[in-house]
Amino acid sequence: MGDSCCASYSMGAIKALIEEKLPGTYVHSIATGDGAMSDVWSSYFGNVNDQVAKVCLELRNTPQLARGYNAVGFSQGGQFLRAVVERCQHLGPRARTLVTLGAQHQGVANVPGCNTVPSNLTAHTRAAAAGSIKAAQGGAKAVGSGACETMQTLLGKGAYLPWVRDHIVQAQYFKDPARMDEYLRSNIFLPDINNEKAARNAQYARNLASLEQLVLYRFANDTTVVPRDSAWFALFDGTAVVALEDQPIYKEDWIGLRALDAAGKLVFAEAPGAHMQFTLDWFESDILWPYLSGDKPSSVAAAKASAAA
Repeated sequence: MGDSCCASYSMGAIKALIEEKLPGTYVHSIATGDGAMSDVWSSYFGNVNDQVAKVCLELRNTPQLARGYNAVGFSQGGQFLRAVVERCQHLGPRARTLVTLGAQHQGVANVPGCNTVPSNLTAHTRAAAAGSIKAAQGGAKAVGSGACETMQTLLGKGAYLPWVRDHIVQAQYFKDPARMDEYLRSNIFLPDINNEKAARNAQYARNLASLEQLVLYRFANDTTVVPRDSAWFALFDGTAVVALEDQPIYKEDWIGLRALDAAGKLVFAEAPGAHMQFTLDWFESDILWPYLSGDKPSSVAAAKASAAA
């Protein structure tokens, strides 16, 4: 969010690091806009379903990825790349390992930077929610403010309105625990890729379960993603943060997570510090060598996000 695919100080530096440490590796850094400014703009404004479809076609038409690739998704790029795998893995090219860093797999219950209690909750749930969020954020210092809560309230009231839901990227993974029926009915992206609707897409589960590894990183002091453990598929239900294994998405294996876990292919990991505040040294030691440097001819896709072959 707020970044471009190829900026030298961010995604471009990661691409250069992979290419330096893994000579001969093809690294494809995914853009969702045409040009740097458009790419940044597209991280806030656009239809995520259209962006995912564009990326699926782009990867399919990149010959260097034809034999498969490893993928790294940064922040919201994590759930967007998961959508690429779920919707397009059977069409090729095939992702082998998907690593997500600070993703919002179960959405967000507050606007970025607010780890205060969502102000759209009913009064009787706010006290319980406050303790639950504080615990789930690992004791990270609250950075909420009156302005931030006002923004959250507006998002809570407007996230599912047609224009907002179709054009504001963050609204497309906003999960208001006080308005779950409206979320399921109106949100155009997250309920689909999480197979939360009654008519489930079995292909999504088959595709995600076909990964060799799904690696889910949360940031220890994340105050941007609320709840922080959305990066681990935890869900804030309005009162408490519910762990993945206690949810139907896992118990009934809606998207293949239980199958991956049973096969030892689902990894939960923690990165130090705040949201997306990692060093290149950390990325090299904890991501590049363990997950991107396999024995097979290599390619990497990165989504604000990256893909590598």
